[in-house]
Amino acid sequence: MSGGQQGTAMLDELALSALTDAILACELFFLAGLSLRAGGQLLSPAWLWGMTLALIGLASLLGTIDHGFFEAIGHPGHRDMVVATRLVIVAGSLGMIVTSAMQYLSGAWRLGGMVLAVGAALYPVSMILTSDDFLSVILYYSAGLLLLLVLSVLNLRGNRGTGPMILGIVLTLGVSGMIPAQSGGFWGLGLYGSYHVLLMPTVILLYLGGRGFRQTRGGPGK
Repeated sequence: MSGGQQGTAMLDELALSALTDAILACELFFLAGLSLRAGGQLLSPAWLWGMTLALIGLASLLGTIDHGFFEAIGHPGHRDMVVATRLVIVAGSLGMIVTSAMQYLSGAWRLGGMVLAVGAALYPVSMILTSDDFLSVILYYSAGLLLLLVLSVLNLRGNRGTGPMILGIVLTLGVSGMIPAQSGGFWGLGLYGSYHVLLMPTVILLYLGGRGFRQTRGGPGK
């Protein structure tokens, strides 16, 4: 530069959010592929968990596109991207609940749990379509995580993956608390950049927890 002056261009928080979301999406797609391993039956808990990780990865990918290309320039499609991203998060949360029911419940308990989960999903979906509210989405996927946490604790000795799963859920809930708390984030990344970075090691624990899920349909123990 003229006059011997030098400058360093820094990414703003929105760009960092898009970049970290892209890395998280790639990680989740990779872990989903590992979860959908050969030998697993369609709609088995292991298969459903792989699809759940893929949906969460898709939500991260949509977030990347939105933050990097739509929100950054105030594009009119930004609102549609926000709606699509949040709907996919709800779908991933529903997948988490269905996986929990398929892995740990049977009979009327399983059916009732899945029906209740679908009914409960209508609330965040309606909020997504009619407002900019994100809290309902957080509450729904937090409820899915808490259900899986409770069932994992109750079956601690019956599934070799419950230890990593429990730790992964606790860490995910803790990290997710940054959003409603409106934390400033860490390391100069901002709130969402820090949120994505902290989730990167956490989703590995969720993947490891799902490795112990049954690869066949049917009730627990079948």
